[in-house]
Amino acid sequence: MILETHGDTCRLGYLRIIPCIMEDEEPRSFDFISSILYDIIKNAEDLRTIGRNAVGLITRPVNARNYVTLAVEMGMIDRKMQKLGVFGKIYLVLNSSDLIREFVEGRSQLSMRDLINLSDSERLYFMWVVAVSDYPFIQLIINWAVEKERFTRQEAMNYIMEEAYPASLKKILNTLPESKRKNIELEIVEAEKFRDKRTSIIDKTDWIRTSLYSKYRHIAPPRLEWLVDVGILRRDGRGKYSVDEQVVRNIEKFSKIPKMSLHKFEEYIFEEVSKMMFGSFRSAGRYEISKTILEAYSRLEKHGLGQIRLDYLEKVTSLLLIEKRLYASLSSIHDVFNSLAIRFPDKIYVAPSPGGSLNVARIDLTESEI
Repeated sequence: MILETHGDTCRLGYLRIIPCIMEDEEPRSFDFISSILYDIIKNAEDLRTIGRNAVGLITRPVNARNYVTLAVEMGMIDRKMQKLGVFGKIYLVLNSSDLIREFVEGRSQLSMRDLINLSDSERLYFMWVVAVSDYPFIQLIINWAVEKERFTRQEAMNYIMEEAYPASLKKILNTLPESKRKNIELEIVEAEKFRDKRTSIIDKTDWIRTSLYSKYRHIAPPRLEWLVDVGILRRDGRGKYSVDEQVVRNIEKFSKIPKMSLHKFEEYIFEEVSKMMFGSFRSAGRYEISKTILEAYSRLEKHGLGQIRLDYLEKVTSLLLIEKRLYASLSSIHDVFNSLAIRFPDKIYVAPSPGGSLNVARIDLTESEI
């Protein structure tokens, strides 16, 4: 669960720039990264014209610094090493990163809309990143939003802070290091008083001026906007949201979300949500899936992820297929990988990891061999 967010970090698209800045794998301070990010954003063509109609834009150095903090919280930057994290490296594997890389290197010009709008594969990628980094908080928010279908920003803020927030903190408490538990225990006690504190303030203007409202604003609205960016929510005017029509048509599939483990939630995104979003694409054949598995591994290895969790390799394969406008379920990708491992036991090496998952230690297979 992301424990530090800022009210201005609403546009996931900006996070794509950070891996492209850090691609050379040199450790850099977060202040340096944010200064480069801010300088790059200033080169966007339509910052001033779009500014009045969009939220979460980087218009000041402090905004850029907050986005770097978010990238750390989302695992795109390794906090300790000050290099790219796993999700930052995975983003560079996507073909979509080429457009951003060219902009960062000064070889092309992009509009602000280009910088904040996501491609198909990037929407699924960020849905995955947010699910992993903000579990179980974002899970509860998605479930509530889908059940409501239409709601105001204030309604969502009240639910998120007064119900989802304390419930999520309780759920993660025992997973945290001992050094952090005391602070979270105190935060839970405070969060359980949020509703009473809010309702005790009759005047809306007085409420907005409180430090507690500021806390609501920093935690809740960015998450609503992330769900807009990935296509689950739509913005229906100032302070109003609705669930995307495609999600509404598949609403029954979302009913089990609150009870899912993180692993099941990830699978759900790449099975059910992916099918909902991209099921109209042409179905990938076994050869196309096999070829893309090798392509995914080769690119991951290039970016320093030669040993990677098998389920992550399969998800990256799914993303690369989507970029080719091909669809394959996660289970079918897994079946193809297992088939390759059985056919070529001397060329595909899989080993258990300490965490209980399977790691792909090495693939020495070429496309011509499959």
